Amino acid sequence: MSMTKGLNGLRSAVIALGLAACTATGADAAAILKYQTATAVDLSTGISGPNVISFTPASGAGVDLSSGSVNTGLGNFIVAPPAAGTSTSYVNPPFSITFLVNTVDGATPNPNNTPIVVTGELNGTVTGANQSNVTATFDPINNATFVTGSLTNTISIPNSPLSLVPFTTNSGHTSAQAFLVNGGTPPPIIPEPTSVALFLAAIGGIGLRQRLRNAKLSS
Repeated sequence: MSMTKGLNGLRSAVIALGLAACTATGADAAAILKYQTATAVDLSTGISGPNVISFTPASGAGVDLSSGSVNTGLGNFIVAPPAAGTSTSYVNPPFSITFLVNTVDGATPNPNNTPIVVTGELNGTVTGANQSNVTATFDPINNATFVTGSLTNTISIPNSPLSLVPFTTNSGHTSAQAFLVNGGTPPPIIPEPTSVALFLAAIGGIGLRQRLRNAKLSS
């Protein structure tokens, strides 16, 4: 009877350690965030010559935040070639990009602290199809930390100023990227070294006690 209890205790301890190991090493649950963006460029000021810069927003885009952080595409600046023999200069015309979360893991998040508006300015000159020194400089983001459902997120712009390539490079497309960090997923539970040591000591003690009992029974 005592031997059976000892085996049951050993079995329970092994199961407990197995559960702890699964908790420590298992992959985090998915956190699929679906979003869209919109943009506006003020063409009424700071532009000399015909405007050749547009912006294509992201539509139906998504990122997986289960890793904790990810680059997030906001859309593309597009530089078209100006007419032959002409150039277009930009001196601080403002632009804005609006980031709106639609769903988290397929459900409408509640609360949803978006939209987040990212603003900035354009500066530089586009000369012909193969020359552009225009940059997009982003302002610090207000309310950079926001909540979507159970997720607490922080958004930032890693590349500022962003150089806009001319038409002859990648057809004039330059991707605007944000860096999104999910701080709402709890970290995995990892057994402390002391707990592991106590567990191993307990296993050793159970095994030694069983050997002593077996020796007494056989003598």
